[in-house]
Amino acid sequence: MRRSQSIRFRATLIFSFIFVVVIGIGAIGFAWISDFNKESSDIRNRWLQNTRYLGDLANYTSDLRAAEGAYLLTQADSGLKTLKRDVADLDGEISKAQRNYAAILHDPWEVEHYRSFQDHWSAYKRLSSPVFEATTTAQKAEATEVYLTSSKRAFLTVSNLLEELTAHNNQGAKEASNRASDTIRAARFFGALTIAITAAAVLGTLAFITRSLTVPLVELADCMRRLSQGDMDISVKSVSRSDELGKMAQAVIVFRNNAIELKANQRGLALQATMLEEKLAHEQRLSQQHRNFISMASHEFRTPMTVVDGHAQRLINAIEPLSRDAVVDRAWKIRIAVKRMKVMIDNLLETSKMIDVDPNLYFHPSDFDLRALVHEVCSVHREISPKALLVEDLKPEVVTIFGDRKLLFLTFSNLITNALKYSLDAKPILVRMRPERADVVVTVQDQGIGIPQSDIDRLFERYYRGTNVSGIVGSGIGLYLVKVVVDLHGGSIKVESSENSGSCFSISLPMVRRPNSETLISDSV
Repeated sequence: MRRSQSIRFRATLIFSFIFVVVIGIGAIGFAWISDFNKESSDIRNRWLQNTRYLGDLANYTSDLRAAEGAYLLTQADSGLKTLKRDVADLDGEISKAQRNYAAILHDPWEVEHYRSFQDHWSAYKRLSSPVFEATTTAQKAEATEVYLTSSKRAFLTVSNLLEELTAHNNQGAKEASNRASDTIRAARFFGALTIAITAAAVLGTLAFITRSLTVPLVELADCMRRLSQGDMDISVKSVSRSDELGKMAQAVIVFRNNAIELKANQRGLALQATMLEEKLAHEQRLSQQHRNFISMASHEFRTPMTVVDGHAQRLINAIEPLSRDAVVDRAWKIRIAVKRMKVMIDNLLETSKMIDVDPNLYFHPSDFDLRALVHEVCSVHREISPKALLVEDLKPEVVTIFGDRKLLFLTFSNLITNALKYSLDAKPILVRMRPERADVVVTVQDQGIGIPQSDIDRLFERYYRGTNVSGIVGSGIGLYLVKVVVDLHGGSIKVESSENSGSCFSISLPMVRRPNSETLISDSV
């Protein structure tokens, strides 16, 4: 880029011309302006300051005189203390105004009159001091006499001196103002000429700046704004210019191309992030399942293993040979404990398979007798828990349905296991089966701790457990698995429960006839 094409070079030429013109005209009127500045400085630094501080002295001295009279009229101690504080503040302000006035340059007449004011003000202060020191009625009577005579005369003298100083100051300020007016009128012609030339130069400069700088810059700024909002379909002007703005326009095009590429990369990164989140969620779920399995297995297997170990030790450590009945009894208890562990292991394996993969892969339906299945589940749990009071009320005698026998065994086993786990004092558990229209309903009812109403809506969520089961071992996946199996069979499950009043789970399964299958339910009830 050549130097003559640079915006900086052209702007420098324009402003240099304006500067030379203004300086040339301004030099002609400099002398007049210098005189005006001198008079203005006197007005500002002397006469206006004198007016301010003389006004302060007049106001504060009048306030002190008023406070003197108020002191004589005030009777309450609190009011007198307040007046004394006010008088002390006024003394401070008067002293400050005196110092400020004395610091300004004055002519001999002002100096002489100000000294006279100071002398008479000191005399007034001496005369008024008894007024502020009076406390008794007699002292206040004497102070009143002083206030009305000698103190009054001294204050009037002070006021007259301040008025004379003020009048002299006003006259000096007026004369200085007139001299300043004469000076400014003489310099007005040169000022007007300077303004006219400067205005013309400024307008020309503004036109140049607007056409060559402002409009292109606004267009580039709008392009950058649209780019920041994700709008990549923009048209960048001024690219053909050979100055700095042309370079900026070319940079905007590069930025636009980079933004387009970045946006494409962001889409790819967002997709990768989504995939990573899904994988992380999967790993977290596997980790949670692993912890649940370890927790449940460590608690659930401890009881039957303890039973097996205890009976085995009694058989080993028996001092005298046990009778055959005793050996058989202990062997049956060992078998019951082993069977209980087997049922738990089967449940855990089936549960793991159903949760980790698609449940439909393990759904293998066939025709079977549902009543026989429910009776078998009850029998297994009687063997596992001999003290359990399981009451069966299963009608009709034969109910053939089309479903997965293994999954439904696991389902009813989970419901009965929960009923036993959450029932206290070995209360009876009722397992009931009845046909209802085209469905068969199996109900498991207990008299245990029940379920709080706030938990029922989330009861079938994975890993969710009721708020009142603290201390009772469980993983929170049993009822979730029950819901999955029931849904696979096209059925429904509902629960009726309240805390401390037991629970009733009802599973409704369709008795739909499969093609080429036998009758689903017998006629005997």
